[in-house]
Amino acid sequence: MADDGMLLNFELGPEPLKTQVKFKGGSWRERKRAERGARLASSRGEATKDEADDGARFAKRRRFEDKSTDGVSGYRTGSRPSFGRRPDGPRPDAASSDFSGHHKSRAGDAPKGNRQVISRLFSFNPEQTTATAEEQEEWKAPQASNAPLSDVANFGSLTLSSRLVDELTKMNLERPTAIQQKVIPHLLSNSSDAFVQAETGSGKTFSYLLPMIHRVLQLSTKGDKQIHRDSGIFAIIVSPTRELAKQVHTVLEQLLRPFPWLVSTAITGGESKKAEKARIRKGVNFLVATPGRLADHIDNTKALNLGTVRWLILDEGDRLMDLGFEDDLKKAIDKLREIDIVTETDKGTPLDTLPDRRVTVLCSATMKMNVQKLGEMSLADATFLAAEKGADDPTTESAVHKAPAQLHQTYVVVPSKLRLVTLIAYLKSVFSRRGRTMKAIIFMSCADTVDFHYELLRKPDESGASPTTSKDAELVSKTVSKAAYFTSAASPEVVLHRMHGSLSQPVRTATLRSFSACKSPSLLITTDVSSRGLDIPSVDLVIEYDPAFSFADHIHRVGRTARAGRSGDATLFLLPGSEEGYIELLKSSTPPSSQPYENVLKKGLMTKLEFPVETSATPEDAQSYHDKAETLQLHIEQRLLNDEKRLDLARNGFKSHIRAYATHVKDERIHFDITQLHLGHVAKSFGLREAPGGIGAGIDRKAKRKGSKEATKSSDRGHEQRPAGDVIKRKSMMLMSAAADEFNIG
Repeated sequence: MADDGMLLNFELGPEPLKTQVKFKGGSWRERKRAERGARLASSRGEATKDEADDGARFAKRRRFEDKSTDGVSGYRTGSRPSFGRRPDGPRPDAASSDFSGHHKSRAGDAPKGNRQVISRLFSFNPEQTTATAEEQEEWKAPQASNAPLSDVANFGSLTLSSRLVDELTKMNLERPTAIQQKVIPHLLSNSSDAFVQAETGSGKTFSYLLPMIHRVLQLSTKGDKQIHRDSGIFAIIVSPTRELAKQVHTVLEQLLRPFPWLVSTAITGGESKKAEKARIRKGVNFLVATPGRLADHIDNTKALNLGTVRWLILDEGDRLMDLGFEDDLKKAIDKLREIDIVTETDKGTPLDTLPDRRVTVLCSATMKMNVQKLGEMSLADATFLAAEKGADDPTTESAVHKAPAQLHQTYVVVPSKLRLVTLIAYLKSVFSRRGRTMKAIIFMSCADTVDFHYELLRKPDESGASPTTSKDAELVSKTVSKAAYFTSAASPEVVLHRMHGSLSQPVRTATLRSFSACKSPSLLITTDVSSRGLDIPSVDLVIEYDPAFSFADHIHRVGRTARAGRSGDATLFLLPGSEEGYIELLKSSTPPSSQPYENVLKKGLMTKLEFPVETSATPEDAQSYHDKAETLQLHIEQRLLNDEKRLDLARNGFKSHIRAYATHVKDERIHFDITQLHLGHVAKSFGLREAPGGIGAGIDRKAKRKGSKEATKSSDRGHEQRPAGDVIKRKSMMLMSAAADEFNIG
């Protein structure tokens, strides 16, 4: 072959050849960022390809092999930025985790493929803006504001029946409270309507039950024509929730125990209507009902005779209106007004000791606009009765609903990433002193959050204390269990309970009965379904892990403790930032004291940690409380990755928590701004390493069905893309307006 005379000459230079790196995976922007980082490092001669790759980490980390983390390998970490912003580049806190050779070891000591994620909880957290006092004086309980009066001899001084007073003595009730001293004489001697306002735990239930029973008992002292169960219904008590209706009925049955000829019953949703009709047909004298079921029986039960009814009690009036029972209440009120009252029973017994007209008593802790509307609908020339001296006008601003004076309220400002470990540390310190805390209640925002925390904090596959009956044992098999993580030598066994509105009524009733009767230290994780009126004995502590949807709900939550003059504690968890403004609202009631979360962690994690499930993250006694907190968080994250059931519960709990966060009342939404939430940090509080998507998917579908004008205009402009901030703001506003009904449940 002839030579064509061409000569090729390439000068490569003295440097060795470098293999060109091709970046794969991730988004286009992330690949370009990694390429720029590699070129920059190559030009400076400071890094190899692996080092450049590590130095240019982006939000979605590449997969890696790890045989020592029990399922952690291949998991992409990296939390999403907060609602309000979406940065183009990586942020220092884009992933709240770090990669190293081994926990508490140098990177060079471990082989290259044996790397695991270490949860970093104490970096890139927002700072607390409110000042906390380093040294606080020990809190001393003032005189109880809802305690029985010391200057009154006993209930007999109120001219009540002696047998009724004896029964109260057996119930350890000897002297009346301030509200009872005002309401009982009024209902005994008057036939006018009444508006009763008093703080939680002050005994409003007894204040209207005792005079009604006394006046009915007077009918049984006149010759042979006594009152029996078939003499008619004399009083109807309407309660907003099934639990409160059951509790009022239980108290009523206790008071009627010496008088077997008088009968009471409760009709509530979730129970058999056929059985309720049979009881009504057989005859009852006192009827406790929820609004919906009462309206149902008014329409469909012919045996329900309202001619003898002399009292209509509307208990927790503000909650009755909040839950949307206005139509049902109006139906009952109008029906009672249509029917003429009878002056004697079917058997000829005169009813002259009863009021000569129907008396309506409205009990409410607050005077909100909807309560005033209910009062206008139900009351006529009502007398206002309040426990506070000088509170004669219910419309004045001075009639502010407050927590009991002897209730010690504290708040803890905790960054999102540290919420879960701080809660466990706080519970561990609470139950570390024998006999100090017997019963505690944790309030959370929604049912999915309750389910996740219950499953996480309980011992796997273990039931709790023995229920009172064999029937209850079956009902509470999935709602009562032995607790893990926060037991101690002082409390080696803590019984965990869960309750929310999505459970069936028999399960809720059995769970509440188990919690009330439990003799061991016990903890109830619940939603606001347990916040109103429930009188559970020996509740020493209330924890608001998620702040209440309104300040009135907060007062009712903390009112589950410090009842009838007893002392109690309440702790509120808040996030740094806008939520700290909520502290000013707390000061309008009982002034709270602050508690630094560092002190909570230090106190709770000073003792040995015990994990119910084995993972590669194991606590060591020599660790600092910072290291113990990170070990606990890492253990929870690894446990969820190995447990698909609890991982799904965590994701569902996170999504529901974000949606519920948008449903705070309008006046207080300035303190709970959903656009300020950092989704990645919130995900850490559910044991997740990144925030799951799909939070607003249902809201978006709803918006598409409505065909908003904004979407049409956007389409007309050629599908112009909105700025990310506008989209997030629009989605948060939709959550605020559309999701309220789902989470503000009673």
